Amino acid sequence: MRTLFTGGAVFTEGKLLPDTDVLVDGTTIASIGATDGRPADRTIDVTGCLVLPGLINTHQHDWYVYGRGLGGGMLLEQWISDCLFPMKSHVTVDDLRLASEVASLDMLRGGTTTSVNHQVNETTLAEEEAILQPVADTGIRQFFGKVIRPHDASDGYASAQESFAKWDGYADGRVQVGFVLEATAHWVHMGTCSEEMVIGGHALAVAKDTFVSSHIAGGTMSRDSGYLKFVLETGRTDLQFLHRLGVLDDRWILAHTIHPRDNDLDLIAASGSTVAHTPSSEAARGGGITPVARMLSNGVHVSVGTDGPMVDLSNDMVEQLKWTRLLQNQVHLSPSSISLEKIVSMGTSAGARAVRAEDRIGTLAPGMAADIAVFDLHTLHSMPVHDVLSTFVHTSRGRDARHVMVDGELLVENGKFTRVNDLYITSLLDQAGARGQALARRAGLLPA
Repeated sequence: MRTLFTGGAVFTEGKLLPDTDVLVDGTTIASIGATDGRPADRTIDVTGCLVLPGLINTHQHDWYVYGRGLGGGMLLEQWISDCLFPMKSHVTVDDLRLASEVASLDMLRGGTTTSVNHQVNETTLAEEEAILQPVADTGIRQFFGKVIRPHDASDGYASAQESFAKWDGYADGRVQVGFVLEATAHWVHMGTCSEEMVIGGHALAVAKDTFVSSHIAGGTMSRDSGYLKFVLETGRTDLQFLHRLGVLDDRWILAHTIHPRDNDLDLIAASGSTVAHTPSSEAARGGGITPVARMLSNGVHVSVGTDGPMVDLSNDMVEQLKWTRLLQNQVHLSPSSISLEKIVSMGTSAGARAVRAEDRIGTLAPGMAADIAVFDLHTLHSMPVHDVLSTFVHTSRGRDARHVMVDGELLVENGKFTRVNDLYITSLLDQAGARGQALARRAGLLPA
């Protein structure tokens, strides 16, 4: 199948090309601009739209859909103990299956074609099947973060190796597996980290040539219960901990990294690791504003993530792009703290680099996978359009995604899913509502 997107403004390789065609042949992009003269099987007029690589969400927790709005006014430390841990201890296999489908469809409908599903729970193969089968069914890409814990070192990380062998390359290659090594001070304090685990887990990631995801330098700077407390007690930052262990390299996706201290930015830049910035999550928990502009000027790679609705209620990546720019503008008292091109690249090509897939996704170029999101700018909240990228970043919403394609397959066409219908979505949402309330009651967060 040859599909031609014609008449749109195309964002590719860090620049905007007005009125440019994109030709897809099968699962890959055939050309940008001039075509080869062969007719397309299908031509889609995208005049008045922005055509860009599918958005890449580098930090997401799919089952958090069940906790939407339960965090209330909790700071991160209280939220972890009083909301996250009670919920995660009561999640069932069926809960995981439904949440995975809801989150995948939610992201696809918002123009996100790839996500990193960072697990906070240890998972069995049956639980992983429940999470990953809906990924195959919906067609989205997922980089699945398999949790490794200190006790896994005793049997040579057998569970992680089994999961990698079973799921890496699943769903026609749309599923890739990496490892979660929790190394931030809060998680170390809760016993989910050891030096042996980090060193051995990282060695496994090297052997499998995959990514590592970890929460880093987050929470409040409280001396009583926050990140600062643990920095003062241990005499080192999270980044210094990883650096001293000799494991900090370009495999790491460093989620949040709100509070870099001392020489942290130099360590991140030298390692080639990526910070996964989640601005609305950090704002929702009152954790602070990540110094993204300073990171970029220091040579740090920064991508974007949503974190999940139990934290900040949203899976909308377009919202994160706007939050990123506006918060940095506020910090630096500048209306252009980060260029629009850089902001959009953080949501696309930077994410591809973070998951070690920049040779396949994240850029619209011949030979790349045809992962494409087309956003309608001809809307009440966006018109008139004087500057395409400014309009997209500052006024667009995820729901403005008109067409979404993964591997050359249109999964959203004219704002409608192609694999499921509206009645199915309504039923799915009803089930999600019922399951979310039941889970919250089991966790003691709602009256029984």
